[in-house]
Amino acid sequence: MAVHRDPDTAAKLNRIPGVMAICGSPESLPLNPCSFDAVLVHQGFHELAPGLVLPEVARVLRTGRVLGVSWLVRDDTVPWVKRLAALLRTVDQNAMSGDYGSESVQELISSTYFPDAEHTTKRIWVPLDRDSLIAMAANRPAVQALDPTARGELLAKVAALADDSAGTSGLRLPYQLECWRAWVDHDELTTPIRPDDNGLTITL
Repeated sequence: MAVHRDPDTAAKLNRIPGVMAICGSPESLPLNPCSFDAVLVHQGFHELAPGLVLPEVARVLRTGRVLGVSWLVRDDTVPWVKRLAALLRTVDQNAMSGDYGSESVQELISSTYFPDAEHTTKRIWVPLDRDSLIAMAANRPAVQALDPTARGELLAKVAALADDSAGTSGLRLPYQLECWRAWVDHDELTTPIRPDDNGLTITL
């Protein structure tokens, strides 16, 4: 099941085979208590209000079940990626800054609703060809604002970096999948959990 506050997005998700989507607010989930074994939030936890969302997630989880929070974060420690960032920052100091909002996970780690948590990281390599890398650089607003000569010179340097870095396997853009898993503690809820023995009920 997927929950999204935007009706159009929920409707699109509902057209995906195997997905049941509803329109609702994460701060007030239209779901029965103790209905799910897991709740997953990917790439968007920092956009939520933890003080409202975490007790709601705790409410809809079954006893001892988990909340998963994850972000896909670019890994800028790889040498060619560091060179690309340095090149783009000659015209845009904020280029490839990598602000993903993952710091907000501290709200989960310190939550009394989820006292036990664990973290794991997995590296993911995304294939990227020369033309796509040049297009990615060319689409940056600061690059588009350059005069044609300066823009051409910069993109030529990006092309040269791609040619120099590709090797036999081509370019691969590295990411880190940062994942946290936390187990619910219903004792912290101010309103006692009363599961519905009749199962999940959604009022339309």
